[in-house]
Amino acid sequence: MPDKPLPIFIGAEAAHPEQKTLITTRTGEPYQPARVYYQVSNQKTVIGAFKKLRCMQFEPSLSSWRWLYDQEAKKLQFQISHHKIPKEHRPIVLGDFYFLSEHDLVLDIRSFDRVIQAILFFDKRINRRAAQVAKIRIVNKFFDANTQKDEPYLHPPFDFFFDRGDIDAPNPDELEKKMLDLAEEHEGEAAQRNAMLAYLEEKNKRPLPEIEEIPVYFYEDGISQLQMMLSMRTIEVMQHWRGNTSFRQYDIIRNMAESLMQQFSEFPEEFSEDESDDLQPPSVHHS
Repeated sequence: MPDKPLPIFIGAEAAHPEQKTLITTRTGEPYQPARVYYQVSNQKTVIGAFKKLRCMQFEPSLSSWRWLYDQEAKKLQFQISHHKIPKEHRPIVLGDFYFLSEHDLVLDIRSFDRVIQAILFFDKRINRRAAQVAKIRIVNKFFDANTQKDEPYLHPPFDFFFDRGDIDAPNPDELEKKMLDLAEEHEGEAAQRNAMLAYLEEKNKRPLPEIEEIPVYFYEDGISQLQMMLSMRTIEVMQHWRGNTSFRQYDIIRNMAESLMQQFSEFPEEFSEDESDDLQPPSVHHS
């Protein structure tokens, strides 16, 4: 098994050296460092779970628990699945866990897709009473192989990106205060709503911060909300990579809204009685 990070895989985004060449992972996703933060209540239980997994290997040189694309994890589906990876590169490293303290555990990982896969995978294998995901920090940026592939900060641990004081983190109290202030500044429910929507629209027109913290509500809301947030960020970063630097989250929301409106416009304006019956909700039966 590997005892150090494998070289970063270089994708085929560009055909000539003077063009940008996207760095990707061995599993095919754009290379975007991320860190998943776990709150640990029972370190012994977590370490016990790691020891039971054949896809986990303790790496003394990094003091990390290394998650490998092997054994229990090899059924995970990425753009390049396990059986398509050349045998000489197996098993590849999916991520590295580090205990920052008895109650703080982080997972350094190389793509947003792997973030989602990791949260789901380890939720099934680590008791929630022992550890739970609290937040993630991400890099909203792609990397160019022509100028950055040999940079040491692209290999875990990702302290260069995430162990710093200037990370953009959400402040729920600040947003709530802003909403209350807008409500006080405008009279009438319609005016208040419009002011709040205008403020949120303006926020979505701002460029993404290069490094960002996102709270995770996986245990309350499931994984789909986080998956959507990360997908939207990847779309914006991809647009910037391709030269469309004015593209924002607002453009994604607007395009989604226009698509929905187009779908609704395709419905017939009138329904016959029989057609209307097809639109009724199903009956609810109690056992």
